[in-house]
Amino acid sequence: MKETKNVPQLRFSGFDDEWEGCKFGELYRKSSEKNDGTLGIEKNITVATMQFKDDILVSTDEYLKTYYTFNLGDIAFEGHQSKEFRFGRFVENDIGNGIVSHIFAVFRPIVNYDLMFWKYAINNEILMQRVLSRSTKASTMMHDLVTNDFLEQNFLVPTIAEQQKIGAFLSHVDSLIQAKTKKARISQSGKKIPLAKMFSKSRRESARNAICGLQRGVGRKETGRSVPINNGTIT
Repeated sequence: MKETKNVPQLRFSGFDDEWEGCKFGELYRKSSEKNDGTLGIEKNITVATMQFKDDILVSTDEYLKTYYTFNLGDIAFEGHQSKEFRFGRFVENDIGNGIVSHIFAVFRPIVNYDLMFWKYAINNEILMQRVLSRSTKASTMMHDLVTNDFLEQNFLVPTIAEQQKIGAFLSHVDSLIQAKTKKARISQSGKKIPLAKMFSKSRRESARNAICGLQRGVGRKETGRSVPINNGTIT
């Protein structure tokens, strides 16, 4: 019988170690550390978009002491279900130390890790759906995380060196996609005025409709960057 190894089908050259099966409880611990008042509203983090946002309504500064600290590398569970995330999702803090509402479950890494690798891995529906299906329970329009069940789930983890390689690659691809998307949006915006002027006043409503159609057609562009692959190895 052929021995099955815990290795991905596609990986970078120079790596041949098996990925280690770990329980999430060996990687993270639940954090209930409260804000001691040193972090103000300007350090509030919106988990859904991973941004600092100070436009939240709080009754007093004392109320901010009910917020959890949310440090760089921590992960938070966001339970809203969607077509993309059936059982909710985890989001990693990759922007800096801050605070989040106490409604979120926050976990802190307890082992050495690569920030970028876990940013993508912990938020990947393909990797995490099975984990979350076994560690959440459904409520109205969202899922609640069962902490003990989550910490018992297994996950395959590469070495730090391979984490760094994968994380850097995915971050680079993400940057290329964002640059292409921004360029496409600027291009479409630049067409707006000259296109409108090409039509007479009576036809401008049709022009606006056409422009809106063009803008809706601007999707996520592929980077156009090819990756040589030989025998399951990214070279």
